Amino acid sequence: MKVHSIQTLSALLFAFASLCPAQVDPIPKNATAVVLQAFETHDIVMLGEIHNNKQEYEWLQSLVANPEFADRVDDVVMELGNSLYQKTVDRYIAGEAVPIEEVQRAWRNTLGLGDPPPLYGDLYKTVRETNMRRHSRHQMRVLCGDPYINWDKVKTQHDIGPFLGHRDQWYAQVVKDEVLAKHHRAFLIAGSTHFIRGLGHPKRHNGLSNPGYIEPELRGAGAKTFLILAGTNAVKGYDDLDHRFDSWPAPSIVLVNRNWVGELLAIPVISGGTQGIALPLKLKDAADALLYLGPRDSLIEVEAPREEVDGTPYGRKSYDA
Repeated sequence: MKVHSIQTLSALLFAFASLCPAQVDPIPKNATAVVLQAFETHDIVMLGEIHNNKQEYEWLQSLVANPEFADRVDDVVMELGNSLYQKTVDRYIAGEAVPIEEVQRAWRNTLGLGDPPPLYGDLYKTVRETNMRRHSRHQMRVLCGDPYINWDKVKTQHDIGPFLGHRDQWYAQVVKDEVLAKHHRAFLIAGSTHFIRGLGHPKRHNGLSNPGYIEPELRGAGAKTFLILAGTNAVKGYDDLDHRFDSWPAPSIVLVNRNWVGELLAIPVISGGTQGIALPLKLKDAADALLYLGPRDSLIEVEAPREEVDGTPYGRKSYDA
């Protein structure tokens, strides 16, 4: 009877331990090194970005300029890229003398985000400059992931309905046609809500995006995906900052499986504590890794200079998603 009791207790303890996540101390690693390593076993690496963030785009420019990245990656797929201008972007990225007024329409004349700051154009430029340094070696391509809307023809909000309601479907199809069908490897960049796992029905987001659609579509087409979400040290409400991040270098990437980072609520971390307190979605269920950009109050949001968009079709539009 005594032996039976001990065995029962041991079984209960084991069962309890299996239900409790192992609180392994996470190890933040060099962000570029993690992305390069991910491409050894995955053909698609996805970054759910924080829009307009200076620190993030400084890192992205260094990433695409890295020779190892350029050796491994065929395509960079941009949410901030209007497919109407894909041929112009191809010429620009290949190093041709394309007037900037023509190519910048690709990242300015999109469906969302308001007036785009210069950092998006800077990333296109960095890919172009990296290709030009490589001469006859493998060249990268920038793919425009947003629908081909022509803002010169938009008169009312009804004119954008056919495009706005299918942004994620269009993005996924671009990747399937231009990346997977060609057996390429690609780095995907879009706002976190387009990639994040576990957000549920799109009605929570007013139907403007289809959260959770893109990655399953790509996996269904045979892609091996690795998902990174960008975030900071806000873990609940706006004033709830987790000081366990204080010693971390920025930017850095940490895997979110079986550690305390993975147990954090995902939406506060990626929104700076401004959203998602009531949604119990943990980081471990939302992504494979976290790109830590630094303490929330250190992050810098870049805005577009007003003079760059005034008088343009993009500057006149008022139907941002």
